[in-house]
Amino acid sequence: MYAEVFASRLKNAREYHGYTQTEVAETLKVSQSTYNKYEKGKSEPGIEMIALLCKLYQVNSDWLIGLSSDSGLKSIKKVIQDRERQKMLEKMEKEAERNLRVWG
Repeated sequence: MYAEVFASRLKNAREYHGYTQTEVAETLKVSQSTYNKYEKGKSEPGIEMIALLCKLYQVNSDWLIGLSSDSGLKSIKKVIQDRERQKMLEKMEKEAERNLRVWG
């Protein structure tokens, strides 16, 4: 159970910050493949790596490994949803501007 929660929260934390797996792997000095295994739940990092991940993502370890069910995950999901909505609105605005130029 904790491994699944950890993998999911790790991915959500990365997406919240807008990092790619490659960027995180380079920052943590691990291979992208190793980091990907963390997010897929195929491998678990050691305690030092968990500490680095918490520092990078600005979350506490209890939340990251699934011991705490505070609103951390919900707020991260909300921010991700807000970003997706913002991108959609920007796309719609560009399309409206293009239509105005075409149709005057």
